[in-house]
Amino acid sequence: MSKETIGPKIKQFRKKRKLTQDELADSLGYSGKSVISHIEKGDADMTYEKILLLLRTYMLDANELFEVERIDQQLDDWKKKQRKNKKVAVYIHGLYGSTNEVNDYSFLKDKYDVVGLDYKDGNPWELKEAIRNEFKKLVEDYKEIIVIANSIGAFYTYEYLSDFDIKQAFFISPIASMFKIVFDLMMQYHISSKELAEKKIIMLDNGQTLSYEFYNHVLNYKDSWNIPTDILYGEHDEIVYIENVADFLAEHPKAKLTIKQGSSHYFHTEEEKGFIKSWILNSLRQ
Repeated sequence: MSKETIGPKIKQFRKKRKLTQDELADSLGYSGKSVISHIEKGDADMTYEKILLLLRTYMLDANELFEVERIDQQLDDWKKKQRKNKKVAVYIHGLYGSTNEVNDYSFLKDKYDVVGLDYKDGNPWELKEAIRNEFKKLVEDYKEIIVIANSIGAFYTYEYLSDFDIKQAFFISPIASMFKIVFDLMMQYHISSKELAEKKIIMLDNGQTLSYEFYNHVLNYKDSWNIPTDILYGEHDEIVYIENVADFLAEHPKAKLTIKQGSSHYFHTEEEKGFIKSWILNSLRQ
């Protein structure tokens, strides 16, 4: 923050609120009024931490002190600098999931900033750019990235994010073969590849959509995922076949599997959440 700008603004604010230099210094954790005096004269600067504290303490709108666009940009720049020596864990939820699930991974907060990637449920082939853009925004400037992805969130990770510098990934009940999911839907609704090719798009009774272009993509797709990946699979998973997970492991030498006895596709009990915590902490690569 420019000393020439902040000093007069702080003085103007203090007098408007009828605060002494001692009172303002005390509320901001400074040792005495001399610091405020130097800031107001332009002889000293105010850190962004103190600016944020000032805004919170006195419930200020940033408009009262700064040109909003300017301070927003400067705060963004400051936050980016803070990220350069920090790590981030990004959680990517499954179908009908929510970023609120990121709270289940708060046990990582002593080592990582833990954030959730938000996206609206939709056809997988329509979400690529939205997911990539959101992920880029979340991980920008961090020195290290890990990903925790659930169900179809794992598909989005290895399908759309393989070119990012991810140190390690944790896949929980991953959709290891999207082709199998699409093929099973076609069999369930008695739709042939010829019919899908002719119609291009078919709406199903359950609200899902089949796309010939996407079917063709997953049929022939060879992903470039080469990230160390730990997979957690429920013994009684009713959505993902173990054969598909085995195929994924065969195609990705850096992946390894843990099977949770007695669990299904959805890990939701407190015991299962505790298992996930231990699994991640024991598997983290230092």
